[in-house]
Amino acid sequence: MNIHYQWIPGSYSHITSQNAIKNLSKNIWEFIWHDNFSDIWKSLDHKNIAILPIENSYAWNIHENIYNFLRYDYKIIWELHTTVEHCLLSRESKIEDIHTVYSHPQALAQCHNFLEKNNITAHAFSDTAWAAQYVENSQKQWIASLSSQLCEEIYHLNMIKNWVQDQNWNTTRFFIITSNNSDIEYVEKSWKISLIFETKHKAASLYNCLWAFAKNNVNLTKIESIPSLKDKFSYMFWVDLEANECDENFQQSLQELKELTHEIKILWSY
Repeated sequence: MNIHYQWIPGSYSHITSQNAIKNLSKNIWEFIWHDNFSDIWKSLDHKNIAILPIENSYAWNIHENIYNFLRYDYKIIWELHTTVEHCLLSRESKIEDIHTVYSHPQALAQCHNFLEKNNITAHAFSDTAWAAQYVENSQKQWIASLSSQLCEEIYHLNMIKNWVQDQNWNTTRFFIITSNNSDIEYVEKSWKISLIFETKHKAASLYNCLWAFAKNNVNLTKIESIPSLKDKFSYMFWVDLEANECDENFQQSLQELKELTHEIKILWSY
């Protein structure tokens, strides 16, 4: 079994992939990185899994990966939360010698106060790990990257300062996904379900759908509207809830939901 993830070694997706292996039901043959999400979704089959970021506690959702659940018949087998620990890495050894820093735009935004305080100019790069690799190979001596601590070792850089983000609670939520006909499982279990539904076009349709959960005592932890990819300005709703598929309250909610919607897609219970 292979694990597919985005960007090069040292990225937060790579770190999350390493953390996932201890609870998977099958052994890992290889970690395979891609430079975009689209290639990952196209590469999956029943023998492989992908580790994909879904949302960040500071920078919100990664919509491309949410939308792709409408395009592909894949399931979620688990979610992982990875703490984002941005570090200032360079071939220099003193922060006073750093004039410019490279990193992903979100990482730069998350470290805005630190960079401003130290009078460091920010330049956007497509990935945090790739920025570290660029700093390693560059002829410029006064540059740095905002990257994970793992990048210090991989790209032979100096750790000038760690935990430089403005918010200590910065966390990214990842999904482990595979094809629906796969028998790969995550050993740890939890009572959580993710599903997508499209309401009928009637007044109070969404209210009635949510009431189907509320009156059956099913707690929702997330709700978001997403384009349906069918017609212009038509939407579906992504819902995360605390339940198990076998739970009687959830089954009652689901039965009522079917009468109020055009389509329901259960992404899986995990």
